[in-house]
Amino acid sequence: MESDTGSSSFVKEYFKEFEFRSILQFDFSHLKQDLIGGLTSAIVALPLALGFGLLSYNGNPQGADYGGVEALLAACIIAGMFQIGFGLLKLGKYVSLVPYPVIVGFTNGIAILIFTQQFKTFNTAPIIAVITMAVIYVAPKINKNLPRSLIGLLVGTIVAYYFSSLDFFKLQFNAELQSVSAAEIIKTIGAIPSSFQTPSLPAISWETWQKCVPAGFTISLLGAIETLLASVVADNATNTRHNSNKELMGQGIANFTAPFFGGVAGTGAIVRTMVNIRSGAKTKLSGIIHGLILVVVMLFLGGLASHIPLAALAGVLMMTAIGMFETEPIKLIPKAPLPDSVVMLTTIAITVFVDLITAVEVGMVMAAFLFVHRMSELGMVTQNDFGSASVQLDEETRTKLNDHKIVIFDIEGPLFFGAAKTFVDRLENNFDFKVVILDIENVPIIDTTGAVALENIVDRLYKDNKRLLIVGLRPRVREILYNLGVSQKIGIGNFVPTMDEAIQYALDISQGKIEHPHLASFVPEKLIILDLDASSKYELFAKLANQAYKAGVVANKSEFLQSIIDREEQIPTIIGKKVAVPHGRVGSEGKEVVVLFARVKKEIVYNEQTGDTVKLIFMVSTGTNEKEYLNALRMIAVNVKSDSVYNRLLTAKDQSEVHHILSEIKVQTESRPKH
Repeated sequence: MESDTGSSSFVKEYFKEFEFRSILQFDFSHLKQDLIGGLTSAIVALPLALGFGLLSYNGNPQGADYGGVEALLAACIIAGMFQIGFGLLKLGKYVSLVPYPVIVGFTNGIAILIFTQQFKTFNTAPIIAVITMAVIYVAPKINKNLPRSLIGLLVGTIVAYYFSSLDFFKLQFNAELQSVSAAEIIKTIGAIPSSFQTPSLPAISWETWQKCVPAGFTISLLGAIETLLASVVADNATNTRHNSNKELMGQGIANFTAPFFGGVAGTGAIVRTMVNIRSGAKTKLSGIIHGLILVVVMLFLGGLASHIPLAALAGVLMMTAIGMFETEPIKLIPKAPLPDSVVMLTTIAITVFVDLITAVEVGMVMAAFLFVHRMSELGMVTQNDFGSASVQLDEETRTKLNDHKIVIFDIEGPLFFGAAKTFVDRLENNFDFKVVILDIENVPIIDTTGAVALENIVDRLYKDNKRLLIVGLRPRVREILYNLGVSQKIGIGNFVPTMDEAIQYALDISQGKIEHPHLASFVPEKLIILDLDASSKYELFAKLANQAYKAGVVANKSEFLQSIIDREEQIPTIIGKKVAVPHGRVGSEGKEVVVLFARVKKEIVYNEQTGDTVKLIFMVSTGTNEKEYLNALRMIAVNVKSDSVYNRLLTAKDQSEVHHILSEIKVQTESRPKH
């Protein structure tokens, strides 16, 4: 029952951001502004919708190689499914990770394709096309708010309709014969469907469906990028924040549905979005009004639209392509890093001369390799010679390190497969030393290849009787090294919290001094218990004693427990900061000091007279080694009460993390290096 409740709660929380009920909730307080915005954006969208529809069905769609228009519709259905999946998996924030050179390459490549594919239609009535383009160019200079594409289309259509008897306007160019002649008539769009198509699946084979998957994925990715870019622009203009995953879901549902009625996939457009906003639109009603107006045009004004010359539409699309082409990134090519420029130009070239799918694949692969190459340039500084931003060594300390053959490497950046070889090469080129200190505080992540590279270095060092000390281990890196067994090979006592301690430890090792005892050596990982549930300190003692007995570290559970209780009755062993150290003089199984660590689920009243509570408990089985016993107590008393150690123990996620924290607590010598 609890499992069902937990699952239901998880599902509810996961889908909380989508707010499906809000889809049918409308705000009518800005109806007038939404009407104006929807009407204006529809006027802007109409010529582009006609043009892109014509281009999709009569141009050279990506699906043509697999089955013409039917394959294109199938690819659009697949694109919608991908976008719905992107939204459900909450991948909206990751779409923005597509590199800028690749996006610019796609956009400019598509602009060039759209422009060049219009030449055939342009040649059917070049004069009409040029007039349309000229009007589109001049209109914003008169008033920037004018719907220039619609005005250009109307002027081109009117000229063609009223002056169709003049041969001058009917001139056409034959590219094959390189000749100009007057056509009998100016070609027009022709009849436009004035009713909805009966929903149906594209009539293609299963094999063709499979072949359309890459095209569908490409369409989904480009549509998602364009829509989310438009959303960001809208955010900046309205001082709001969009929900990327809801945008992808909405677009995906629309693009999945449209092909069943003969429509192709669409995307949010920056131009139409900004026209909508600047016209005063406030809510999603404006978008619905925009769509309804286009439906009305299709159902009732198709007869008028049928007179639109193809050449005029070609002019609209050519001017749209010119507007799509981003010139600023091209101007920056001489100043931009060469690899970025190569990615951009390659993506453009493949889009134009091969196909968009290949351009997507090649552009992303090139960008990925470029990223790996850049990240592989691992920052490794030998502090003995140069110092680093994190630790500056004085001359005396550097001399000591060099005399005792101790080398410090400061590593910056992710230690992953791309950087692993650089890491190994640089270490192996400096193998004339006794102790290596790796400062990895600035290593945010390590992958399996990086961990294996580190493991190989450890094997090589230990084979030559050399030591490795690790400083500045981040929790995520610690977790990966532990899970892959690398921490165990390095040795739990070789992880040191600060550079000061690491240098002193390395000097002691190189001089043959005794190893620094660390607290983790007294606390086996199996004796670390997190979130222990106990209602009193005596129940706590009983549970810990039982754990020690089960682990085989105390010979007699009853005697050990009674020894703990007797000691507590003399005086409670709370040492402050909600930390207690109960201990008994009953020997451990191995006659050595053993410590159990527990973090209780809820604070326990430890001293009934004062009401003091505890959160962390170190239970000690003293054994017979008085020196080790005192060392363990000293390390606990001196270090655990410090804010840094205490807070880390309170928030540690698992036993291995606690073990690492305890391994960094060592008995220190009095001397300290100067730096």
